[in-house]
Amino acid sequence: MPGGGAAPPTGGDKDKDGPAEAAPKDKGALAPVVPVPAQPEGRRRLQLFELHGNLRMRADFFHRLDLDLFFTEQDGLDNKFFLPPSEMGEFSETNSLRANDAGCAAQLSARGVSPSRVNTLCKRRRSTAGANMRLRLEPTIHVTDTVKIHSQVDLLDNLVLGSTPDSFAGESPWAPTDLFTRTQYAPQDGVNSFNDSITVKRAWGEIRFGFGMTLEFGRMPNHWGLGIVQNDGNGYARGEKSDIIRMVDTDYGDSSDSVRLTFDFGPDKRNAMTLGVSYDWAASGPTTAQLLGPEWESGNLVAQTLSAELYDNVHQFGVWIERRDDAAMLQRKLSSGTPVVNYGLKTWLRWQTIGRAIGTPGLGDGLGGNPSLDDTDPVGDLDGLSHAGVPLGNGLLDDDGNSGLNNYSASLVHRRGWLLTPDLWLRVNWRTMRIEAEGALIVGNFRHRDLTEDRSSDDFNINAATGTDLTKVLQFGYALEFKYGLFKDRFHIGLDHGFASGDSSQPYRNQYQSPLPTTNGGDYAGFGTFRFNPAYMQDMLLFKELLGTVANAAYVKPWAAFYFFQDNVSARADVEFAGAVDQRGTLAGDRSLWGLEIAGSVRYHDAEEPIFFQLQYGAMFPFGAWNPVLSGVNANGDPTTNRVDARAAQTVQAQLGIRF
Repeated sequence: MPGGGAAPPTGGDKDKDGPAEAAPKDKGALAPVVPVPAQPEGRRRLQLFELHGNLRMRADFFHRLDLDLFFTEQDGLDNKFFLPPSEMGEFSETNSLRANDAGCAAQLSARGVSPSRVNTLCKRRRSTAGANMRLRLEPTIHVTDTVKIHSQVDLLDNLVLGSTPDSFAGESPWAPTDLFTRTQYAPQDGVNSFNDSITVKRAWGEIRFGFGMTLEFGRMPNHWGLGIVQNDGNGYARGEKSDIIRMVDTDYGDSSDSVRLTFDFGPDKRNAMTLGVSYDWAASGPTTAQLLGPEWESGNLVAQTLSAELYDNVHQFGVWIERRDDAAMLQRKLSSGTPVVNYGLKTWLRWQTIGRAIGTPGLGDGLGGNPSLDDTDPVGDLDGLSHAGVPLGNGLLDDDGNSGLNNYSASLVHRRGWLLTPDLWLRVNWRTMRIEAEGALIVGNFRHRDLTEDRSSDDFNINAATGTDLTKVLQFGYALEFKYGLFKDRFHIGLDHGFASGDSSQPYRNQYQSPLPTTNGGDYAGFGTFRFNPAYMQDMLLFKELLGTVANAAYVKPWAAFYFFQDNVSARADVEFAGAVDQRGTLAGDRSLWGLEIAGSVRYHDAEEPIFFQLQYGAMFPFGAWNPVLSGVNANGDPTTNRVDARAAQTVQAQLGIRF
């Protein structure tokens, strides 16, 4: 209307009331609606059960892992590896060594092959091969959205395929020899295997509080940084295409019995810092059941099994501060094009007041009716550093009328040891570049018996051993990884580098890196060798197989990888060069170069499906550190010396895995 007024009523079309709605007969329907409160925040059950894990199968072929260093007992050196049984000599009725009738030479000679041809072909028989599998289950029970229970269970853990046939030990009347086997039996500890079919590795609880605090307790994975000191063996999750490789194809892994408390603080959770503290039962010493037998196990003479001694416990405290983004958050930040810096510092302190003398028989050896390895019968284990023994006592008395508790008490010495381990970790990501490093220092000391007196000596008495010798510990090691992606992140170049301090400890028996220091020229070597965690996988032969881990070594490994077919397939090449930090700690004793390893692999890792396949080849060319000088006597009785020449080792490996 003009002037902006409201339109006048029409006047003729008035609304008429319709019939009234009938009242409900149910009087309860007239009651006011009571609002139902929402389920309290932090107590909702999002998902009751969650299951992750992986299934893998691996096939390995190794050629000349002994490097042609097949020493004899007269040489005073042992090799970590050995010839195939068919290629080892066998003893005749006169106890003299002769060629094996089942060996390569005997087989080819019986078929009329010439001696020169036999010599050529049989050199290729210095090989070992096998295949294994493992199913790892990692279930999580979500009690609420803030309370969880985690676990890790391995089924058929690294079971060698074909190793438990029904013909094993004549278990089946229908398979008197392996030739007639029809099926595989489940592995049973002490029957056809040293492991059971199912092994519960970890179980722990997690409680998250609303103000940023998290409490964890139980047997849980133990990991920090790159994993050169503490490594849970679960691989790495950094949002990279190669993550699945280390997740599926890994061995070893650390677990700790711990109580951990962490607190996240900071106004922005995307940049929050985490402060943590933990107490670990690193070792509690033997339990009453382990020393006195099964009747002292839980539910028998005692309600629960206890640690037999308080002051032999190895206590460990840890404290750390870090800023770490998980894989998903890391990729979100990188998509914005800004650099992401993660870092942390963790320190452990452990100590022990008293402990079992080094070289004491195992808990079941001579401790209550299991004298399989005692002071008078060292069984080739002169200093007691490598025996495995019987794991448990049976509760009986030994020949001297002593129980396991008596024998254990007699073997205790004043350890008074402590170790302090600060560990610094840094990771920088920007676009397709990653630089990650970890460095650790181990310092401390402990007291022990004189290790120069072996267990076969007439003067040796483990019951009279005292911990008077003091050894100082000073070790240092670090690892560095660099990766950069080119051509839209389809071509990767990288460099891995690591350093582990060494000392003058010569290789101990069949383990090239000594578990304990030995004497060198009458002087005690001390603990100067830093050892990377063996779960920190770096190569195929040099460290993973031959040396066991990175120790008394420095290495550099450039590598390149190319991704194609929508990033589902990749090819990678590695070249690794390594030398010893202290040449006295090598097999040669006077040379410092370990060797050169080359490796190549082709991998299929589906970008959509969590499946993985890898075929790889590696060759390690040993240098002078593997070539010891052996002393001998010639036909005229004159002393001679001969430097052994190690030869190259090779391997072909294949892995197939499913991650879920």
